[in-house]
Amino acid sequence: MLAAAFSFARGVNPAKLKINGLVGLDSTYARVVKALGKPTKETRPQAEECTGGHEKTVKYTGLSLYFMDGSSRDKKTYMVMSFEVTRAGFTVSGVKVGDSEAVVRRLLGRPKSIDNADGEKIWQYEIPDPPGPGWTSISFKNGKVTNIASSYTVC
Repeated sequence: MLAAAFSFARGVNPAKLKINGLVGLDSTYARVVKALGKPTKETRPQAEECTGGHEKTVKYTGLSLYFMDGSSRDKKTYMVMSFEVTRAGFTVSGVKVGDSEAVVRRLLGRPKSIDNADGEKIWQYEIPDPPGPGWTSISFKNGKVTNIASSYTVC
């Protein structure tokens, strides 16, 4: 599945990437709703086993955010643990779906690795520990961004 990987120097801290310059990993649920408005879809909180808390997913057209409360200081505040952007209506620290590889390299720097899978090229940026560990992945098809995802490794 993964055909090749090449290591490059890191140029950006992927844990600090912001959606539309407003929210990102570690943002609270309240901050996300204040910044982006009411979600189009939201799952009910359910128990999760990694941190002993709860999890839920919030969706906007072209954006999905995964929240957990068990990793927050008070164990009650839902925090963004991952997000995925699939439409050009959202930017991630200036990068949007449809941008070229050159734009991504200029804005985010060189990735830690590049993988090829199923006709897509995937640039991986490592989130250091702390606050991670985790990864930010930028997927390309025909040289254009198709997906931007960022996630802490929780379990």
